[in-house]
Amino acid sequence: MILEILPQAGDKWRDTCPTLPTMELGKPLKISDLIRELRQQLDLSQEKFAAKLGVSLRTVNRWENGSTVPSPMALKLIEEMLEKMGEVGKRLVNEYLPKPEQREDS
Repeated sequence: MILEILPQAGDKWRDTCPTLPTMELGKPLKISDLIRELRQQLDLSQEKFAAKLGVSLRTVNRWENGSTVPSPMALKLIEEMLEKMGEVGKRLVNEYLPKPEQREDS
């Protein structure tokens, strides 16, 4: 069972952050965790990862420490990177960016 964490009123990132799934144990999966794991899987420093995405080192650092989230455009680039990684990328996409389930009654 996957629960969605929806942004709350007053959250600065509510308009740009996708809903974040939680694992069954209730620990939220964060975009910051995805970015860190992706970067480490690619064996890239924050600086080199930032260069690949066309953003600053400071931006990647802020993503990883959770103080900001990637823009929709940056998320698209990150998703494209994941798709090019084969099975490891698919696992990360399924873990951190699952597609919302279609409900039969809607």
